[in-house]
Amino acid sequence: MATVMDGKVLILGAGGPVGAAAIDALKDHYQLRVTDARPMAEAAEGPRQSPRAPLPELLGAPHENRVVDVSQYDQVLAAVEGMDAVINLTVLRPHPVLAFHVNEIGAYNVAKACVACGTKRLIHTGPFHSGLGYDSDWWNDFRVGDDIPIHPADDLYALTKYLGNDITRIFAEEHSLEVLTFLYCHFRPREILPEERGKGIHPYASSWEDTGEGFLYGLRAGAMPSPYETFFMCSRLPHDKYRPDKAKRLLGWEAKDTFEVLFSR
Repeated sequence: MATVMDGKVLILGAGGPVGAAAIDALKDHYQLRVTDARPMAEAAEGPRQSPRAPLPELLGAPHENRVVDVSQYDQVLAAVEGMDAVINLTVLRPHPVLAFHVNEIGAYNVAKACVACGTKRLIHTGPFHSGLGYDSDWWNDFRVGDDIPIHPADDLYALTKYLGNDITRIFAEEHSLEVLTFLYCHFRPREILPEERGKGIHPYASSWEDTGEGFLYGLRAGAMPSPYETFFMCSRLPHDKYRPDKAKRLLGWEAKDTFEVLFSR
């Protein structure tokens, strides 16, 4: 018997480990159009971003795989057509020109295509840089919530993603597009190795598995209080530096992995 899917979802930039986590969480619930700047068959072969980071599964029918350069509007528009929702995972970090092409122009192209196609929900993703080494970052603060202003300074990755976020915010406010921005910092596997016990963890962290599940909740959540909402997608940890309260309140999502054994001996 064929599986009944809840709708059609486009994943842009699915070739990395966050894409792998998203595919794993969504493949049995939505008909996916999975895209990356390189063929997904190539992405599925690796290499891994880090030794234990997941690789994306190469899906067959009813799912679809495409090559899409997010900096090219015609490619993005063709990918968005017919989709009920879009997840944008695209990112490029170190290159001084291409980072703007992907992180800023790409965000513009995705938001513009969503409006043109009547796609109402866009899940946009980006980094929360907890420490950038200057006085007005958030490293020295505690009990920090989702709605704080982001301070990218002159870090290329932080700045270009910040501009991309702001572009999607403007589209959300001006064109009835609902944008959920998911912010991440540190990822790790759910499985904790014996040698890792008691060694602690970054104060803004989540498992790959929880990260993937967050997209399922983001797609299924009801209407948001405002057209643009930002979410800390992280575990609630003993540091109490970063509080993912809004994700639980508005999405119904809460990380299952709290990594207790990393804080005990």
